[in-house]
Amino acid sequence: MSGPLTRVLDAFEAGASSLAEVQASTGLSRDVVDASVDHLIRLGRLDARELAMGCPSGGCGGCASGTTEGTAGCGAPGPSSGRHGPALVALTLRRPATA
Repeated sequence: MSGPLTRVLDAFEAGASSLAEVQASTGLSRDVVDASVDHLIRLGRLDARELAMGCPSGGCGGCASGTTEGTAGCGAPGPSSGRHGPALVALTLRRPATA
């Protein structure tokens, strides 16, 4: 039987498009899937990119690019280092380079 990192990579290679799908296809707990994905990102096997979302109805400061002071948001070049709340992240499988 393979370890959790291999099982998570295999799930992405088989077309899983969410962490819930990875969990369902591997039978691993959500905590193990989350830890495996974090580790695979650090190893460079997965890429994680935060996706921009439209402005929330609450205005600046209520999104992943906002800060508690509302000083970032609309027009910000990227997420604030002081961001809060949930963020949508796209995970992409990195294929090893071939010679």
